[in-house]
Amino acid sequence: MKKDILLIIVLSLIVGIPAQAEVLKAKAIDEISTTSPKEFISVKLSRDFKLDNEIILKKKYILTGKMLDITEPGKWHHNASFTFIPTSYTDLDGNSHEITKEIKATYRQKMKPDLKHSEITVGPWMFSPAYIDDTKKIIHGESKEVFEGYCDRSTPWGKGTQIDIKPKETIYFNFPD
Repeated sequence: MKKDILLIIVLSLIVGIPAQAEVLKAKAIDEISTTSPKEFISVKLSRDFKLDNEIILKKKYILTGKMLDITEPGKWHHNASFTFIPTSYTDLDGNSHEITKEIKATYRQKMKPDLKHSEITVGPWMFSPAYIDDTKKIIHGESKEVFEGYCDRSTPWGKGTQIDIKPKETIYFNFPD
């Protein structure tokens, strides 16, 4: 009986722990890339966000900040990442406001479906756009490229990906709580 009560208390404490980050959802104004990074990037907020106790950003405000601590993709599928430090925001009236506090946010990767490498299986038959493309490459003597692409995509030691966000594409940042 005592073990059950202790287990219930421990589980309730674990479930009751709050998240340690606030997530900012926004749309990119310009292209954001780790291959050719810019010093400053701007995003348009998709929903209201409380930056700190003093600053509450409203939906459609434009947040501008520095892009720092850029890491390149590495082996074992470690994707590129960067830190975002907001420096100013523009409200709906076009007024610009400086942010004096240094608040670091990290880029939060959103999982994207890999439709090119997906497959449909019906009984013994399999259809995959990548299978057709790879077969064409092998026929034309490009088997090394097919093998390297397969290794990067399907093995645990494959290389991660760069960040390449187009204008008006959704981006997420984790802000400390």
